[in-house]
Amino acid sequence: MKPGFILTLKLFVVAVLFAVIFNATEWHDSISRLDVNGEVTTRVEGQIIGHWNGPTVQFLSDESGQRLTIKQNSDGQSTTTLISPGFITYFKNLDLYLFALSSFMFVIFALVINTRWWWLLRANELGVGFWEAQRYSWIGFFFNNIIPGATGGDVIKAIYIARRCQGEPVRALVSVAVDRVIGLLSLVFVGSLASTLTVTRFPQLSYSIWMAAIGIAGCAALLVSPTLRSIVRFERGIGYLPKKIAKVIRDLDQAVLYYRTQLKGIGLWILFSPVIYSVVFVSFFIMDRALGVGLQLTDYFVICPIVFVLQGIPIAPAGWGIGEALFGGLIGKFGAANLGGIIGAEAMMRTRGVAVSILYRSQVALWSLLGGLFTLIERRRHQENVTTHQESAIDAYKHDEHDIR
Repeated sequence: MKPGFILTLKLFVVAVLFAVIFNATEWHDSISRLDVNGEVTTRVEGQIIGHWNGPTVQFLSDESGQRLTIKQNSDGQSTTTLISPGFITYFKNLDLYLFALSSFMFVIFALVINTRWWWLLRANELGVGFWEAQRYSWIGFFFNNIIPGATGGDVIKAIYIARRCQGEPVRALVSVAVDRVIGLLSLVFVGSLASTLTVTRFPQLSYSIWMAAIGIAGCAALLVSPTLRSIVRFERGIGYLPKKIAKVIRDLDQAVLYYRTQLKGIGLWILFSPVIYSVVFVSFFIMDRALGVGLQLTDYFVICPIVFVLQGIPIAPAGWGIGEALFGGLIGKFGAANLGGIIGAEAMMRTRGVAVSILYRSQVALWSLLGGLFTLIERRRHQENVTTHQESAIDAYKHDEHDIR
C-alpha cells in the first residue's frame, strides 16, 4: 500500500472515532425523573449552578426557567432523579488538589518505568547514567504527543540513545524494544490478575483478557525458549508469513537474544509490575474522585491495562480517539453496573469516561513539556559538538598543510 493511502485511512479512522465520541458524549446538563423501576419518565435539560455532587444541587431548567433544588443521598444520586452533568460541568467542578496529587503520582510512576529502561541499559553495560536515561525517557514522553500511537516517542528515544552509544548502537536500540515488550507483558499480567475480580460482572471481558494473556505469554515464551521454538518449528513457521511481518518478528527475536542471560531480572520486573502499575492506577482513581466519576479502585486495574495496550496502535498521535473511545466505553459499562442498571446511566458514565481520558491527557501533556525542554538542550549540545568537531577538523587540516609547506 502507498504511504499516502495509509495516512488517509488513519485520518479517516480517527475522524470516525471522534464523530462517534462526540455523538455519544452528553454536552448539556440534565435531570431525569425515574420511576420505581429505574426507568426514565421525563428528561429536562438546563444548567447546574455550583457543584453537582453535593448534598443539594441547584438546577436551572431551560424549558421553564425555574430554579430547582434537588436533594441527594450519600452516593451522589437522588432517589427519584438522575443528575447528568454535561462534559464541561465536570471540569468546572474539578478538585484541583486531587488533580495535583494525581499528577504527582503519575510522575512517580514515570520515574519508576524510566528506571526499568535504565536497568536494561546497565545490564548490557552501555554506560548510560541514571539521570541521562531519565532525560531521554522524558524526551520520548514529549514525542508521544506528536507521533502516531501512544508509544511513538520510543522511536525518538531510540534515535537519541543510538547516537549516545555510538560504539554499540544496536544494543542501545534493543534496550528500547525489550523495555516495550516488558511493559506489554506487565500490563497483560496485571490486567489478567485484576480481571478475576470482575468475572462475575463481566465474564466475557474477563475471559477475553485471559485468552489474550495466554496468547501474548506464549509468544514471549517462544522468544526465550529454544526447546519450545524447536517443538513448534518457530523458524520454519516465520517463513510462511508476509515478508514485513516476518522481518519484525526476526528483529524482535534478535533483540531479545541480547537479554536471554538477564531473564531473572526481567522476570522480577514483571513479577513486581502489579506494585509498579498500581501507582498509575491509583492516580486514575484520584482523577476519578477529582471529577466525581464514582468507579471503584479495582475497576481501573482492569480498564487501564486494556486502554494502555490498545491505544498503542499507531493511528493517531498519543492514541487520540482510541483512548477516548475505550475509556468512555469501559467506564460507561463499569459505571452503569455500579449504579444498579438505571436506564440512561451508561450514557452518563460514558461522558465521565471521556472526561477522565481528557484529564489524563492534559496531565501527560503538561509533564511532557519537561521532555520538550530536554529536547532543546540535547539539540543545542549536539550542535555544539558538531561545531567543535568541524573546528577540530579545520585546525588539523591547517596544521597538516603547514607541515607540508
